Amino acid sequence: MKETPHLAQGTPHPPLEKDALRIYNMRFCPYAERSLLVGSAKGIKFEVVNVNLVDKPDWFVAMNPPGLVPTLEWGDGRVLGESLIVSEYLDEIGDASRPLQSSDPFQKAKDKLLADKFSQVISALFKIMLNYHKPELDLSPFDDMLRYLDRYEKELKSRPSQFFNGDKPGYVDYMIWPWFERFELLGVLVGDKLKFPKTRYPRLTEWTSAMLEDDAVKTWYLPVEVHEQYMRSRFSGGATDYDFLVRQQEVKTSNL
Repeated sequence: MKETPHLAQGTPHPPLEKDALRIYNMRFCPYAERSLLVGSAKGIKFEVVNVNLVDKPDWFVAMNPPGLVPTLEWGDGRVLGESLIVSEYLDEIGDASRPLQSSDPFQKAKDKLLADKFSQVISALFKIMLNYHKPELDLSPFDDMLRYLDRYEKELKSRPSQFFNGDKPGYVDYMIWPWFERFELLGVLVGDKLKFPKTRYPRLTEWTSAMLEDDAVKTWYLPVEVHEQYMRSRFSGGATDYDFLVRQQEVKTSNL
């Protein structure tokens, strides 16, 4: 996949054909990754435009005042934000033969609750990630995170399938995956005491391995070394380097 620069203040709004669909993204944002996973899994044709979230273009903020990603834009001017909402919408308009949500109303509601409550895991994880560089790091959020994850281990054990959705990843799987992709980062940034305890979560560990074989996940997956480079750049004291992947790709291409 070709890596593209993040548009910043002063860059023009890229033209978009009337019937085209665009997803505004930040390459290292787990929330935006949700929509990319769903769009790919549903076979939807869409364009990705990366945005510098520290130095946002004026037109992007005017389009979506919160200035967050993902933001979905149609060529006819329609705009939609919020990762869970965008993902549900993409599921609705994508390949009907590949449903990501249950046709049973109760199961569908239960799955939405699982996706929504994962915000507890996210909050605990971010408390560590956003403070990892501080000399006196409070590690209690890690225990909170594991306690919240117990619910997902138990739920997956109760389902007679490899994924939350069944034989293939579905809504819940894609909504929680981006943070599982980043769990390994805790051990890298902080040390072994924050390594993901696989023995505590045997089903989620199996699920993680299975998710890594999914085509949509493979398309957007970034290895832990890349996530580490982004995080260290973010807290380096200088400007966040959003485009190091672009430069690395250019070097590789020039050496061919």
